[in-house]
Amino acid sequence: MLVFAPFSMFVLGAASVILLAIRLQSRLPQFSTADNPTARDPRLLTRLLTFAYLPVFNLWLLLDPATLSFDWGMDAVPRITSLGDCRNVITVGFYTLLGLLAKRGLSTPRVERTCRCCHLGLSDVHSASCRTTNNNNTAHSTCVCLLGRRRTAGGSCVVLLSLALLTLPFLPATNLLFYVGFVVAERVLYLPSAGLCLMVGLGGAAVYRKHKTAFTVGFIGVLLTFSAKTVMRNKDWNNEEALYRSAVHVNPPKAYGNLGSVLSSQGRMAEAEWAFRKALHFRPNMADVHYNL
Repeated sequence: MLVFAPFSMFVLGAASVILLAIRLQSRLPQFSTADNPTARDPRLLTRLLTFAYLPVFNLWLLLDPATLSFDWGMDAVPRITSLGDCRNVITVGFYTLLGLLAKRGLSTPRVERTCRCCHLGLSDVHSASCRTTNNNNTAHSTCVCLLGRRRTAGGSCVVLLSLALLTLPFLPATNLLFYVGFVVAERVLYLPSAGLCLMVGLGGAAVYRKHKTAFTVGFIGVLLTFSAKTVMRNKDWNNEEALYRSAVHVNPPKAYGNLGSVLSSQGRMAEAEWAFRKALHFRPNMADVHYNL
């Protein structure tokens, strides 16, 4: 059985913070406004609400990676400027759920007494041999044997471990401790995805015990869907042109600007000019695009 006590969680978190502080003691990350415009927003409320929402956005990318991009800068994720934004409701729900899971993981494990003969709970329907041995003559009789043993109901340690894998590796990229040079970066979700998979596996095991057929059908459907998405995304990474074209609906100025550079290097000047002008249409102050044009 996996052993992962709350104290271990505390040690892991403290060690992560200490290592991060040592790593950043020289200087904080340097970046341009275009890379992380929210960090340079003069309004404190906008920065707080937007950065609090970004972990929710990243979690959704893990759950439903339908929209992916090589770059999420330049306002690809619209900023939250007021308390009336509906995304704040999602943010509150996310942190509430996170708190409940943390409480579940840190709670004292339940302990119950089980039958020594068939190892079921004392109120469960026991085996025929157990009923005979302990003089339980009816199938639904409560076990009266007092010679039981204590069994710890597991699960909380796995929840705690999955939360640690989900949150701790992602913490430096949240912009909540310090500002970094990106708003969203899919590359920082590799380790957190392990925690999410562990948590989904824990929940899936509980569903499988009660609804095996439904779980099997759902699992096959999810597996096929994500496999198809992986194959499709691999095509986007075949070359630079395909990668930048795949991101024009997420980050148009950056994608069109990079696409123009690629087309220009291939001698496709008319297409390159079109791409550069499209980039300037979305963001007129891009000096590098003006220079390339």
